[in-house]
Amino acid sequence: MPKLKPSPQEERNRIVRACIAGNQERYAITDEFLAEHLGISLSTFKKKKAHTGTFDLMDIQNLSKYLKFTPIQAASIALGRDITAKEVRDFILR
Repeated sequence: MPKLKPSPQEERNRIVRACIAGNQERYAITDEFLAEHLGISLSTFKKKKAHTGTFDLMDIQNLSKYLKFTPIQAASIALGRDITAKEVRDFILR
């Protein structure tokens, strides 16, 4: 049976999860630390992390402070898709 293509929302969620997980690993930041600094319980943080559509703007802004999102990661999160090298180049050259 062929594998089904993920929904557009699932694709957007994967972008957010990848940015969070990658930077957590890179900077050795635990779920416990992030939950504490977001002012939520660990179980709530894990649920939000699994279903990233439940993060609100304030959560994302606070996460970015600790996870040090790059401008490209921040744009990817906001747009819900990967940013291409051509888009970055076109933006810089304008």
